[in-house]
Amino acid sequence: MPDIDIPIWVINLKRDVARRDFMVEQLERLGLPYELIEAVDGSTLSEEEMSIVSPELSEQRIYRQLTHGEIGCALSHIRLWERMVREDIPEALIFEDDVLIGRNLVDILLNREKLPQNWEHINFTAWARVVPFGDFIFDIYRASKFLERPFSATAYLLKKSGAEKLLEKVYPLYIPIDDYFSISGLNSYGVEPQVAALMRFDSSIGVRLRGTKPKPKFWKRKRREFIEMIRAILIFCGIRSEWIVAANAKLHALLGSSQQKY
Repeated sequence: MPDIDIPIWVINLKRDVARRDFMVEQLERLGLPYELIEAVDGSTLSEEEMSIVSPELSEQRIYRQLTHGEIGCALSHIRLWERMVREDIPEALIFEDDVLIGRNLVDILLNREKLPQNWEHINFTAWARVVPFGDFIFDIYRASKFLERPFSATAYLLKKSGAEKLLEKVYPLYIPIDDYFSISGLNSYGVEPQVAALMRFDSSIGVRLRGTKPKPKFWKRKRREFIEMIRAILIFCGIRSEWIVAANAKLHALLGSSQQKY
């Protein structure tokens, strides 16, 4: 068994037996120790669990509300971040239950000292263009910088300092959980080539509702694109994302009150 001295957590809904068996078979074949973590079921959310969500901010930020499945998924990750902080866990590897793990991931974990010194988050299944840099971690694998926002929470390595940054940003919850990796100020990297891949299971999270509203007209789409561009520039310059949301809300309120006068 490889001497992997960090906890490995696998998030799995109790009813998803096939997914759980799939992950267990892989991890045991690779000789990796693991702990199965029962996911929060989005179909049975309590009032307390729903209280962390801001539908108003969701409408402002992504022009829709989060599905219950997305909220359950987010809470599953958040609870593990809280556990890292509460139990003073320096590093953890977190899997969702639909990831195909390459054998070389073990060697990456055994050579973590060759990762960038300031890393807080390593995304193993990011859907984004990257540029490899630095020394080789193992064989042909190197750390990589993201050229665009990565979207994935399927398999990632996280430090306690990264968990703390995520927890500072995640309340109230208003965007899918993988978006927070990009807006929380994490020192986040990928590994190239990829050593893990998303499998094509039927989604337990559910389809995101981007297509449930009528397609906006041309100028409305262009306005949204412009707003997103400005938001990205501000975040890049170090402006806190919650300040941007608050300023946007004040602007809407100001425009609404001025329109009522005429």
